[in-house]
Amino acid sequence: MLFLLSPVQSIQGRFAIAFRNTVRYSTHCALHDQEPKTTEQKIMSETPEKFEKQSSRGSARRRAMMDAAWQLLLERGFAGVTLNDVISQSGGSRTTLYEAFGGKDGLLEAVMTERCVEFSAELQISLKTDLPPRDALTDFGTKLANKIVTEEVARFTQILYSEGQHFLPLIEKFFEIGPDSTRKHLADYLSRQQKLGRIHIDDPDHAAEIFEAMVIGDWQSRVMKHHPRPPMTDSEIENRVSRAVNIFLCGIATDDQRKTFGCGN
Repeated sequence: MLFLLSPVQSIQGRFAIAFRNTVRYSTHCALHDQEPKTTEQKIMSETPEKFEKQSSRGSARRRAMMDAAWQLLLERGFAGVTLNDVISQSGGSRTTLYEAFGGKDGLLEAVMTERCVEFSAELQISLKTDLPPRDALTDFGTKLANKIVTEEVARFTQILYSEGQHFLPLIEKFFEIGPDSTRKHLADYLSRQQKLGRIHIDDPDHAAEIFEAMVIGDWQSRVMKHHPRPPMTDSEIENRVSRAVNIFLCGIATDDQRKTFGCGN
């Protein structure tokens, strides 16, 4: 993500100038038998407060711009997002936007990065532990199923596949920090479970792809055809994930673990 000159850097520059002026003023006062410490301490105590307020305002503006860009992206797609509309809806300025994001591509990259990190972080919680396979996979599968059935995810998926070829750098970044990262965490978890002797797999990466596909099913193809399934109930999601976990585990369980996983002979 490109940054030309962040608000924090700009504020730090003003802080440095204020400090130099303070030192000059203090030296001048000292030469005339004044008390420079009082003035210097006053200015130095006020400056951090001003710095914090300005930094807070800058963060609020960036937050508003990112929220506006995300809503416009869902409504209009990549091509339909304009900086004028982002600025109009966020109440910011073009200067602030360019200082913070470097332009439209930088803004959209920041928005997509944030959304991907939030999406993936929750999915990866159980995979970063050594929970038993059934518990970890059930937690992962349930969270994944709940997330993909939302209208927001469905709309974003449609945009990715309809406009993605025109915005390849953004799409590549999305997959890198989103789906690819999550799948890698799942593969790493499966690899650790194999080392513990709980499962047997030849290719953790392929096994991770298989399990995700079992949970997602034909959701993606339906979304692309604009014929998504009706939203699943919690009970339907639970049953779907339970079947996927059972079939998957019984396919990769070691002989010693088959009974533990509830697999038949």
